[in-house]
Amino acid sequence: MNQQPRRNAYKIFIPSLHDGTRLEARVGVNYVDDQNFVKAVIISHPYGPLGGNFYNNVVVTVEQYFQDKGYLTIAFNFRGSGKSKGRTSWSGEPECEDYKTMLEFLSKSGKIGENTILQIPKVSDVTIIGYSYGSLIASSVASSSPQFTFPTSYILINYPLSVTWFLTFFRSSTYLNYLQTLLVSTSRVLFIYGDSDQFTGVGKYRQWVKINKAAENPLWTIKELKGTDHFYTWQSMEDKLIEALDEWIDNVLATR
Repeated sequence: MNQQPRRNAYKIFIPSLHDGTRLEARVGVNYVDDQNFVKAVIISHPYGPLGGNFYNNVVVTVEQYFQDKGYLTIAFNFRGSGKSKGRTSWSGEPECEDYKTMLEFLSKSGKIGENTILQIPKVSDVTIIGYSYGSLIASSVASSSPQFTFPTSYILINYPLSVTWFLTFFRSSTYLNYLQTLLVSTSRVLFIYGDSDQFTGVGKYRQWVKINKAAENPLWTIKELKGTDHFYTWQSMEDKLIEALDEWIDNVLATR
């Protein structure tokens, strides 16, 4: 017998594995009484010093999409953004640990260390999502050690190829190496960009895809959205993003 889920949203603070900095997170849970495991997504936002946080239009759009699909969702603020404590780092490395904190939280059903932050269902698999600067940080997870026990997939939205140097204080090579690790991992990846991105030209994206043979990788899906900019300024652009997510989930993740 089908049951309608009871949706609950919580705002909580989770201490970062990096240094204990309190990170603000919004957790959406669809409870079903006889549900033992749930699928989950983690969504990270654009660069904080330029106004990025978990209220960003793309973050909220993607979050709501997955909530409607019945996923457990986590949208969180990196250090220095929203009500998270601390400040944005120069290198992005503490933020990489912030992201892994959310995975730790999921892997231990809402615990960090011995402390229960919020009791949540057990997770069967996780989709790691990042938009703009958030995609830089999200891509680092594949290089983390040890890896988590549940399977992971990735959605990287408008990865800022041309301005990585600015966002990470000239550590572009570190983050490009993270992408290389992801290219040879066993995770499925959806790599989305707009052909009118203001920060990374479409030619740069196409060149990277060609050089790295990403389109030939059976685990990677490359999606170039026509008439779409970096900010998804208009509703029609957000609609194209959702269409790309829908197609990938139905045709790729559903077969996993």
